[in-house]
Amino acid sequence: MKLTPSLGQFEQLILMAVRAQGDQAYGSQVFSKVCELADKQMNLGSMYVTLDRLETKGYLKSKIEKGTSERGFKPRKFYRLEPAGEQALQESVETAARISQAFDQSWSLGKWKAKRAK
Repeated sequence: MKLTPSLGQFEQLILMAVRAQGDQAYGSQVFSKVCELADKQMNLGSMYVTLDRLETKGYLKSKIEKGTSERGFKPRKFYRLEPAGEQALQESVETAARISQAFDQSWSLGKWKAKRAK
């Protein structure tokens, strides 16, 4: 079995956001989806740093398209999930599911006790 480096939660959010947008994933759309998935406001600069890192890892590929007159001819960078990114995301989701299942089992057996605030 080939080991894929594990993803951090923010990387998972970004890969899932790109996956959800399909071939039309660009910065502001990805950012909106990341915030929606996280259910909180995230840091835009951190997202771009992470997009670059995920592209360096081979999980994403980007292309720059010419700007339109509606955008003042500013170019737009689109992102696409690569097969390696799909695999890393799938493995990460499967690991999270196993962790969740183990947590649920431990909780129901009474192994987890919430500590009371003093």
